Amino acid sequence: MKFVLAISAASVLLLAGCASNSNPANKAFEGLTPTCEHYKGGHEIDQVKVTAADGAVPTVEFPTKADGTSELANIKTTQTKIIKEGSGPEYTGNEMVTIEYVILNSATGAVLTGSKFDGTNTASPVFDSNTTKLFCDAITGVREGSLVAFANPKSDQDPVGTLYVLLLKRIYLPHANGDLQGLPSGLPSVVRTPKTGEPGLVKPSFAAPTTFQKATLIKGRGELVKAGDSVTVQYKGWVWSNQLDSPFGVPFDSSWDAGRTPAPFNLTTGDGGVISGFVKAIAGETVGSQVVASMPPADGYGAGGKDPSIPGNATLLFVIDILGINK
Repeated sequence: MKFVLAISAASVLLLAGCASNSNPANKAFEGLTPTCEHYKGGHEIDQVKVTAADGAVPTVEFPTKADGTSELANIKTTQTKIIKEGSGPEYTGNEMVTIEYVILNSATGAVLTGSKFDGTNTASPVFDSNTTKLFCDAITGVREGSLVAFANPKSDQDPVGTLYVLLLKRIYLPHANGDLQGLPSGLPSVVRTPKTGEPGLVKPSFAAPTTFQKATLIKGRGELVKAGDSVTVQYKGWVWSNQLDSPFGVPFDSSWDAGRTPAPFNLTTGDGGVISGFVKAIAGETVGSQVVASMPPADGYGAGGKDPSIPGNATLLFVIDILGINK
C-alpha cells in the first residue's frame, strides 16, 4: 500500500481560511454521513515540520535517531496533522480526491516518491472504508485545499512505516447528494443502493421515448454545470431495446463497476468530446444532481452504433451522478 497514491492526474490551487457554507462547492456536500473515522492527531506527528510554498515541493523534517529509527516509525495507530487548513468541503470517505503528494520513510525521513506540486502529475485516488481504510481515516474531516501530514504505523507490508504529506486540491462527492425530485411519466424508475448510492433501474412497462427526455431525480446544491465544462461523474448506460428486459437491466457501461473510478468528461461534442445526449443531460444541472436521460439515436451513436455493445439506431438510457466540476 506504500505507493497507492501514485496514480492519475488533475489540478487546482491551494486554498486557506475559514470554510463558508454559503459557497456552492461546500453546500453540495451538506448532509453527507462520513463513512470513515475522523482523523486523529498525536505527539509524534506533531513533531513533523513541513515548509511549503505555492507551486513548490514541500520540505519535510522530523527528529530521527542515530540508529536509523524515529519515534514516528513506532506509532501504533495512524496520526494526522493539519499543516495549513483549506476552506473547501470536508472529506467524508469513499470519495475521489485530487492530490499533490510527498511520501517518506518514517524511520529515516528519506523521500520515497512524490508529485511535482505544479499540477502536472497529480494523483486522483478513491479512499474507502474497506481496501484503503488507513488512508480514508487519515484524511476524513480534512478540508479541500488543506496541506496535511499523516503517518501510518509499520506493518508486515510496510516494515518501517510511512509518512505522507498531501495537498488536497479537489474533493469530489461520493454520489449524488441533494433534494429528491418527482419522476415524470415516460422514464423508468431508479433505485439506489443505500450505502453507496449506486443506481439501478426498475423494468419499465412502456416503450422507449422517440425524442430526448430527461428528469432530475436528485437536485444538487452545488455549482451550475455549463456546456463546455469539464466534469467528473458516476454513470450507468443501458441500451433500451434489449438491456431493460431484466428487472434492473444490465448496463453496457458503468463507472460504478469494481476497479473503476469516477469518470471525467468534457461537455463538448466532436473529437475529444461526448455524445450530444450526454451534454444535454448534464448541462444546466448542478453539482450533486442525479439525472436520468433517454437518448434517441440522433443524440447517441446514430445508425452506426458502437461495437460491440451498442447496435445501430439504439435508444440509450443513462443515469448520471454529477460529482464535481474539474477546475
